[in-house]
Amino acid sequence: MIHYLDLDTAAPILHDIELVAEPRLNAPASPPHLKERVSLGAVVRALTAEEAAAGEEEWSDFLKSESPHSDYFMLSMVCAFRPTGNGDPFVDAAVGIQLESPGKADDQQPIAWSISPKKRLVPARRAARIALTAKLAIVESSVEFSPEGEHEELFVVGMGERDSDPEWRFRKTSSTPLIGDETLTVIVKTPAGAPTRARISVAATVRHRRLGIIPYRAELPPVLRIINLRSQ
Repeated sequence: MIHYLDLDTAAPILHDIELVAEPRLNAPASPPHLKERVSLGAVVRALTAEEAAAGEEEWSDFLKSESPHSDYFMLSMVCAFRPTGNGDPFVDAAVGIQLESPGKADDQQPIAWSISPKKRLVPARRAARIALTAKLAIVESSVEFSPEGEHEELFVVGMGERDSDPEWRFRKTSSTPLIGDETLTVIVKTPAGAPTRARISVAATVRHRRLGIIPYRAELPPVLRIINLRSQ
């Protein structure tokens, strides 16, 4: 587990983002845009090599040795999933980042040195089994809970560590709806002095009562579409 809480970073300002339905074949009309369902905010902080290695002490000496020709930044985002009055829930969602240093060769592009969270499990409801017994031609029913049914389900998984395109994928579970604030953090390793930016993308799937399951992509405001970790 990577710990960033010791770093003095201001809370990001959340911006409402608009969800636009993905085009569907043979659809009579596109569903209306969704507003006030997802908010996103981001902050950037420059790090020392020691801070970038926090929680991964085995890499501390390596990052220090890289510091003359590498810089480190922390990009922290808060993604807020909001409920709606009509009861249409989120089925899943994804937040992606494309890191890039314009003008640099492919082998000199920034990478996500570490990400958080890498995964989070939540308790699942125990499965119920209906048991039927026949006594003197009378059928009696009872509900039994199977101990082996106790388990955890994956709620969020992060991927793309050591690559330029990390992302997080969320999925509601049998006991945990996709509602609330989620903090996503990436430590970026980039060539020293190079301009570095992050292109943000957000997608979500909503289950509508009348329309069924509809995938959406986010129309991000300019302040979130491209985040400059360091300008030219």
